[in-house]
Amino acid sequence: MGKQTFRKKLLSFVTDDNGDRVSIHVDRLGLDLLIEELTWLRQKLEAGECNHTHLRSPDWAGDELTTSKLKDEVNSVHEVKIYGWNDEWKKRHGLVE
Repeated sequence: MGKQTFRKKLLSFVTDDNGDRVSIHVDRLGLDLLIEELTWLRQKLEAGECNHTHLRSPDWAGDELTTSKLKDEVNSVHEVKIYGWNDEWKKRHGLVE
């Protein structure tokens, strides 16, 4: 029997040294996970619910994010929290006027 290969996903968010630029590194498995999370959040909004989701690295007790980065990228993001806001809640939280 051949050796089974485990393919780890790639989904990392990283910033440059001052945090002005965010880069996302993703492969097919990481993209599938991100799409799944965003689809769930959209379904909640369509049902009239404002919700959020968390993506965390192993350093922050999660397994959704990896910590891969390129040379000019400095900070690995260990948690990405994605909120879904409807018009009422955007105003209520001061996100829009």
